[in-house]
Amino acid sequence: MPARKLSGIPYSDYYIGLDVGVSSAGWAVTDPLYRLLRCKGKDMWGVRLFPEAKTAVERRTARSARRRLARRKQRLDILEMLFAPALNEKDPQFLVRMHESDLWQEDKSGSSKYSLFADENFTDRDYHKAYPTAYHLRSELAHSTEPHDVRLVFLALHHLMKSRGHFLYEMSDTSSNGSSLESKFDELCTFLSDTYDLDIVLADKAEYLNVLKARHMGLTAKAQALNAGLKKPGKNEEGLSQFYISELLAGKKVKLKNLFGDAQLKDVSVSMQDDLDAHYDELSEALEENISVIVSAKEVYDAARLAEIIGSHQFLCDAKIAAYDQNHIDLKTLKRYVQQHYPAHYKKIFCAKEDKLNNYAAYSRYHHASGDYACSQAAFCEFLKKVLPELKNEADPALSTVYQQICDGSFLPRLRNYENGVIPYQLQMREVDAILTNASSYLPFLSQKENDGFTPAEKIKKTFAFRVPYYVGPLSDNASHHWAVRTDEGKKERIYPWNFDRLIDLNRSSEAFLVNLVGRCTYTGDLVLPKDSLLYSEFTLLNELNPLKVEGEPLPIGQKKQLINDMFLHPAPGQKGKVTKRKILAYMQANGWLSKKVDADAITGIDDHIKSDLRSHKDFADILTRTGDRELVEDIIRHILVFGDDKKMLRRWLRTHADVLTEGDIKKISRLHYTDWGRLSKTFLTGIYTAGEYGEDKNIMDMLRGTNNNLMQLLSDKYEFAAHAEAYRNENFGNNETLSDKLDELYISPAVRRSIRQTLRIVDEIVKLRKAAPAKIFVEVARDSSQKLKGKRTESRKDKLLELYKACKKDSQLLAQMCISDAEMKDLTKHLKSEDESHLRSERLYLYYTQFGRCMYSGEPMDLASVMRGERYDRDHIFPRSRIKDDSLSNLVLVKNEMNREKKNTYPIDDNIRQKMIPFWKLLKDKGLISEKKYSRLVRSTPLTTEELSDFIARQLVQTQQSTKALTALLKDRYGDNTRIVFSKAGNVSEFRQEFDMIKCREVNDLHHAKDAYLNIVVGNVYDTRFTEQFFKNIQNEKYSIKTETLFKKMDTPDAWDKEETIKTVQRYMKKNSVIVTRMPYEKNGKLFKMSHKSAGKGQIRKKETLPIEKYGGYENQNIAYCFVVEFTKGKKRVREIRPVLLYRKELYEKDALQYCKKVLKLDSPKIIYDKIQLDATLELDNKRLLLSGYTATKDTLELKLTNQLFIDQKREQYVKILSKYIIRCASSKDETLPISKFDGITQEQNLSLYDWFVAKSGHSIYPIFMKSLHAHLSNGRAIFKDMPVKEQCELLLKILQAFQCNSTCPNLKCIGGLSEETRCRPSSSLGKLQTAYLVAQSVTGLYEHKIDLLK
Repeated sequence: MPARKLSGIPYSDYYIGLDVGVSSAGWAVTDPLYRLLRCKGKDMWGVRLFPEAKTAVERRTARSARRRLARRKQRLDILEMLFAPALNEKDPQFLVRMHESDLWQEDKSGSSKYSLFADENFTDRDYHKAYPTAYHLRSELAHSTEPHDVRLVFLALHHLMKSRGHFLYEMSDTSSNGSSLESKFDELCTFLSDTYDLDIVLADKAEYLNVLKARHMGLTAKAQALNAGLKKPGKNEEGLSQFYISELLAGKKVKLKNLFGDAQLKDVSVSMQDDLDAHYDELSEALEENISVIVSAKEVYDAARLAEIIGSHQFLCDAKIAAYDQNHIDLKTLKRYVQQHYPAHYKKIFCAKEDKLNNYAAYSRYHHASGDYACSQAAFCEFLKKVLPELKNEADPALSTVYQQICDGSFLPRLRNYENGVIPYQLQMREVDAILTNASSYLPFLSQKENDGFTPAEKIKKTFAFRVPYYVGPLSDNASHHWAVRTDEGKKERIYPWNFDRLIDLNRSSEAFLVNLVGRCTYTGDLVLPKDSLLYSEFTLLNELNPLKVEGEPLPIGQKKQLINDMFLHPAPGQKGKVTKRKILAYMQANGWLSKKVDADAITGIDDHIKSDLRSHKDFADILTRTGDRELVEDIIRHILVFGDDKKMLRRWLRTHADVLTEGDIKKISRLHYTDWGRLSKTFLTGIYTAGEYGEDKNIMDMLRGTNNNLMQLLSDKYEFAAHAEAYRNENFGNNETLSDKLDELYISPAVRRSIRQTLRIVDEIVKLRKAAPAKIFVEVARDSSQKLKGKRTESRKDKLLELYKACKKDSQLLAQMCISDAEMKDLTKHLKSEDESHLRSERLYLYYTQFGRCMYSGEPMDLASVMRGERYDRDHIFPRSRIKDDSLSNLVLVKNEMNREKKNTYPIDDNIRQKMIPFWKLLKDKGLISEKKYSRLVRSTPLTTEELSDFIARQLVQTQQSTKALTALLKDRYGDNTRIVFSKAGNVSEFRQEFDMIKCREVNDLHHAKDAYLNIVVGNVYDTRFTEQFFKNIQNEKYSIKTETLFKKMDTPDAWDKEETIKTVQRYMKKNSVIVTRMPYEKNGKLFKMSHKSAGKGQIRKKETLPIEKYGGYENQNIAYCFVVEFTKGKKRVREIRPVLLYRKELYEKDALQYCKKVLKLDSPKIIYDKIQLDATLELDNKRLLLSGYTATKDTLELKLTNQLFIDQKREQYVKILSKYIIRCASSKDETLPISKFDGITQEQNLSLYDWFVAKSGHSIYPIFMKSLHAHLSNGRAIFKDMPVKEQCELLLKILQAFQCNSTCPNLKCIGGLSEETRCRPSSSLGKLQTAYLVAQSVTGLYEHKIDLLK
């Protein structure tokens, strides 16, 4: 059959469509007529599924914990090494007894029943009587010069060495306990003044600090006292409040909307008592650069807690002894009270051992090793409040104090608790010094110099204070990421804390750190600049400030330079803090650049707050003025980042590399704290040139300084920066990088990186099968889930409107000027309160209330009943919908029909309407009812420019998302210029689906990924073909529309779309279910097992190889890496089974598989048949295909998943989608059971119909085999289901749907008489009873496969 052509395009050309998500990659291959191509008898479209790659946070946390424990053990080993000769001379068995102290008596190597001291006149009993806690021992040794047993000195130092404290900030070993609090508070005040222009003025600073560190003071009382100490409480321009700063420092939970005066933060709160690290990402996402306020306040709070813990004591041990004594007094007080007033409850409160009973017995247990129930301090205090209700009425001061502590949750604090995390190592170092000084007088070996020139006492101090600088990295030459540089004499000698500085070249190691670990510029490949470098901070400011427009016109370059100098570099005394739009307005008016009558709305193109602040320029202003050496300052800033918290090393570097600096300069620089690196290199900003307006060469910084363009405009085709940067990169770094190298250099998440790898494999296989590259590849990449807001409750439209209406009551005079009376506002508020939350999902109704019930173009009142019926009033797009695709609320207004017809598709809005309505629009904007963007569109008086129209259309064709750019760049690199890479926008495909009633329901199956890929070809090609370069050149004269209805139903696009015929082809293929679904087999990594240790007799994995679980307990929930097939002898028979490779013994299996089988699995005469079956591999067992998802070791059964995708008719699929949307809304609403309205379209009859369909489906195909009890439970539970409330029915239907999905989720059907976890088929790992058993190895597309017989 001869090849037909569509306007000259041969059918041999083909297109590839891609729909790339974080856990899936849909693909489709068509000809130019959108007909699916076929290969090996299959339609060429499919889905590749894979687990979403996680960030390294969890693994990094576990690795950090392992390193911390390993380094602690190294410190203790060194201490033991230094003391061993003296200990062995005094008591040869002392260290043996100590090491075996956690063993049962029969497992110890010696016969002594004691763990530490076994002398005739001094045993463990005597030791604990003399020293109730280790702090008592430490205190005695720190204060006394009397000779003590060497074993006691060792134990005291051992306790100190185990928990030495943090290294977060500098303080001398002799500094007073309150000095760190005062310095941290001063830093906070300076930061708030410099950054936010907020001055905290105190009536009495000393008293304020005393309140901060006051012990046993309630949070409310402390907050009140702190606020009473403020001389002039108030807010700065940004709304940052001194009052709430004090509340924060007191430890109270503070709403961020109150702290920062920002209503958008209304659902987020923070308390200094919380674990800030655990919530840092969430807070940082909400606050952006304002997170620094929280971090600085946390430092002050921690310093106050430290001062509170230490009090007036010199040593920490003395403070702990005081707390111990106070606990003893408080406990006696409480016991006496209970005996007198609640004698019947005495045993319950202090002695009873019951599960979930939060009494003293449960609280006094430090951990769960015994298997007995233990509780927290907060739970114990809550328990006391409930069982002792009359305690609050006691007048006795001692009992009153006890009750106050119970209410605060601070009663009977443990000596070892979370607050110990605020203790710096320097404080503990005082004790080490004191103990060693005293002990050296009666233990001569401590002060005797050894061959390396150090005494044991010096070595102990060095070890205590030592940590490996992060810029030095791993010290082992065998480490995979090793860059530390040794000195010549250090190449053979072992590194210890006391010889570290001599054996490691710190300067060269820091330079190696820069080369190895600092990021690379995406454009040039060179090292990136520090974010706070002079050059990079200037770049970020210019990039943010250049789009600024005043009354629609760009700011003249001279004025821009003057503004930067006066507001950023040299601000006036009253102009400190963040630069805002209002400050810029005032500055321009003061300079005569703007009329005094103009308000801040005249300034556009920038946010209300300028994020960039040229901080480093101000930090180094004096040094720059004195020396003029920018390169030196840039080098200093770089080394501040490199050395991090190692201020000692920074000062050393400054003294040797910057001789122009004074000691004052060095001290000031040491206090600076820069943390992040930028994304661009110096070469990119200053070393890449293009021809300027008059032919002279200019770099990017030249253009940013001398024009009003931002970086994205400079990287457009109008200039040559992008091409020249790419040429530079290829010339200097070559173009022979591997795919891994290229992906590692890109700023994309691990999830996107995995998606790109899988997608490239798919495209490579298609090209290999077709033996040619495609004419076009259409790409859509989903947003990385890590960039989306997680766990954020949807804001109630009703609550938001009511809050805004309430605020409007204060301005009744202003409302009256707009002819809106109090009575009218009351009526509106009354109707709003009566509205169902679900009704406000209607855009028409929501717009009605945001416009105070007025037409947006005439200001006339609208009839609410007509709005509800959809009569008399229209939604109008401010920017015409035919020209600009924007259906957001910022582009929608509700107006009278006739006003909308008169406006037509023109813009700007008629001048008469604007002049009349501007005061009303401004009122709505000022009251937060409409956005700044909406207001600026309404008041604008100029038509849309050619550039704006082009930009709006281009957004439908171009993606700015980093992950999409990354995939596109790699595809271009792979297939050259002959293949055109086209972006396909998800919104365009979604509108196409809606327009032609093509349902997409993610909950039903995974086929939608491939169908989206197919539609990406269809929709993407129409846009790509219609909106050509010639179109953009003549855009003002073109008759066009970007409405989906018009583009696909009313218009033909030559070579891409025939409005009559093409849709028939598309609809025919969209109804097909021939999609190929494959999964990426993978090997599991991560946690070896559940890390919580179980008590004796519980667990599956021994704590140590030599410790039996029966006596010492173990760990459970062991994870597997993958499986394998093994044959072994069982009884008298040879059997063949699939067995797991346990993650914690994977290394042994891969080294010696047979030894693993014998030693770990206890198999007799094993023989490996097939060495690796990865998770999510496809097994074909007796002609039924299933996915291997895991292994239950306790029962020797396989965990399997379905491969069969659920097929469902369009009507039911639409209904499932409705159910899912309703349940999601309920979950995100404050009212978790939203009433069902006519907008939902949910009925009990339809629910029952869907339930009956599930019942029938569960009895057919593979489902009765895979889930044996499902059909019976569904059938028997029908009557119960029928009587359920509608919401519960909806939830259950979605749970039942899970049973048919290809994942590991098991539905909970307990509510209809089923199981809490509906059992799926878990066949025995034995292959003996099977007729056939294959491992199916599929290619990435599934277009070819081969089987491996596991029974041969």
